[in-house]
Amino acid sequence: MFGASRTAGALAVTIAGLLTLPAGAMAAEEGAPPPSLEVTTRSHYEPEIPSEPGKTELDIHIEAIFEWDVKVTVRARGAIVFSEEPSAEEGREWIEPGDNYVSIVSWSCKQSGSVYSYEVTATSGFEGEEPPLTKTGSFAGASKRQCKEAPGLARRKHREEVREQRAREHRTFEEQLARDRLYEANCRKVGGKPVTIQTNEGPELVCRSQTGGIVEV
Repeated sequence: MFGASRTAGALAVTIAGLLTLPAGAMAAEEGAPPPSLEVTTRSHYEPEIPSEPGKTELDIHIEAIFEWDVKVTVRARGAIVFSEEPSAEEGREWIEPGDNYVSIVSWSCKQSGSVYSYEVTATSGFEGEEPPLTKTGSFAGASKRQCKEAPGLARRKHREEVREQRAREHRTFEEQLARDRLYEANCRKVGGKPVTIQTNEGPELVCRSQTGGIVEV
């Protein structure tokens, strides 16, 4: 029993020692490839909000054996329009190895026709042991044509949503009316009388017998 405890204790010390190794030492120890940073962009034209008729997602992926701190900066016409540091949030949520982090940048019609430039910098959780990784690139924001068309498209979409909502409400009403009619017919078949009573949950259709009780139909 004591031998097993000593073995477990030694194993715990070994694991703790590995966890405290610098990033470079860990990579060398395991023969892992050097860390890498990849950024993929996906753009979506969504004219529901005319002033911001779309967005671009920056899908950030890090291949490494340790955690990283990521900073995202996006500029349009030289000015910073988006800045994000996920690990600056409460609790310092580092990006785990192999995980993806997505930053969402909304387009603005104040910069219509602009090309946005981004810079993503990843810093190792073992400060000073690995140089930062940086990726830069660009993506197109809302074009002048898209900004011009967005208000009309948003109004059209709103009208379609209103029509669909009214159609759903009408279908629901017709279906309930059909159920009520069937209930009333079945109630009369057993000699009852369909009546509406008030309950704590609102009006309810019931089948009242000739003696005043409620008949299940």
